[in-house]
Amino acid sequence: MLMNACDPIFNASIQLDGSCISREGYSVENLISPDAGLRKRGFLCETFIRPPVSLTFNFPFAFDIKYVVIGTRVGGQKSSGFQILAGRSDNVQRICSMITEKEAILFHDNSTDLSTFGNEYDKCCFNISASRNIRSAEKLSVRIFKTANSIPAIGKLEVWGKISCGVPKEIHQSITRSWEESKRPKEIQKKIKDAQPITEINSEMFVMCDDFLDSITYEVMTCPMVLPCGKYVDSTTVEKCIKHDTMYGRSPCDPFTGIPFTDKLKPMPVPELKGRIDSFLIKHADDKNVKCIPRAVGKHSFSFYTERQTKKIKVQCSKCDKNCNLYNLPCKHLQCRNCLKTEIIKCNICHNNFNRSEIEKYHENH
Repeated sequence: MLMNACDPIFNASIQLDGSCISREGYSVENLISPDAGLRKRGFLCETFIRPPVSLTFNFPFAFDIKYVVIGTRVGGQKSSGFQILAGRSDNVQRICSMITEKEAILFHDNSTDLSTFGNEYDKCCFNISASRNIRSAEKLSVRIFKTANSIPAIGKLEVWGKISCGVPKEIHQSITRSWEESKRPKEIQKKIKDAQPITEINSEMFVMCDDFLDSITYEVMTCPMVLPCGKYVDSTTVEKCIKHDTMYGRSPCDPFTGIPFTDKLKPMPVPELKGRIDSFLIKHADDKNVKCIPRAVGKHSFSFYTERQTKKIKVQCSKCDKNCNLYNLPCKHLQCRNCLKTEIIKCNICHNNFNRSEIEKYHENH
C-alpha cells in the first residue's frame, strides 16, 4: 500500500539546513502541517536568501521511496532547479536532479505509472544507482539550486512509497491501520460532497471563495494580482497603494511586508485565478448575491461601471484646504494662488522647494 510519508498523521520532522531563514508565516513546517491552510500556504525563504537552499525530511520509520511530488510555486515566487538526495543517516546521496519551468515536478522510480499524472507535471526518473538509497531510507533532502528570478519557494511536498520490509510486523500493521483510518473519513466526506448539487447555496448565508477576495479590501477581485509576499490583491488596490506611497515620498512597496518593489519582486497578474473568478461569476450571474458584485465579464457586467458608487477624491490646497485657484507643483501636490504668493515656494507635504516656472495651473479634467 502506497502512503504519503509527509502526511500529518505520521508526526514526521522537517528542517532547513545551514543558515537559511524562512519568511514569517511561510515556515518549512507548513509543508507537513496538520493545518490545511498552512500546507496550502507553502514554504518561502526570506527575501535576502539566495540558492542553494536545502531542507531535510526525516522519515518516522524506514521507508521505500516510490515517487516525490514538489510544487514549485508560492504566489509570485517560483523555484526552477531541484536536486533530491536520500538514504540513511550515514549515507545520503543524490538520486536525481532537474530544472523545470512547470509548477509541479514528479521525481519517480522506473515502475511508477506516469499515466496518472497530467501534462502539468514535469517528470524525472531516479538515477540508475539510486535503488539502494531509496530502499529503507531514513531521510530525504530537497535542494533548491535555481529560481525563476525570485526567492526559493516550495508550494507542496509529497513523498510516496511503502513501509520498508525491515520494520517490525506489529509497527507495520499499526502504521497501516492509522493510514487507512485517516483516509476513510475523507473518502466518505468526498462522496457526500460529490452527491450534493453544486447549485445548493443558501442565499441568506452566501459565502464567496476566499481565493476570490482581495486580501486588503476583502472585495471580489476583477483583475487579481499576486504580491511578492504571496498575497492576492486587485490591480486597483495595487494602484492605490503605489499612489499612497508616492504621495508621501516613499518608494512603492509591498503593503504586507514593506519591502520595496523591484524588477524581480513586483506585483504580477494571475490569469488562471481571473479565469476561475470569471467562470464563477458567469455561472452564478442570476443569484441576487452575485448581481451586485463588480465584474468585467458575464451578465450584468456593465452595471458595475454604471451603477457602482465611487468616492470622488477631494481636491484642495495642501496648506489651507481651499478648493479654488489651484496649481500643480512638480511633486503633483496642490496649492492655491494665495499660498503661492510667498517668496519661497515649498511643498508642505514632501518639503521640496520649486521654481515658479515649474508650476502649472490645475484643471478639473486633468
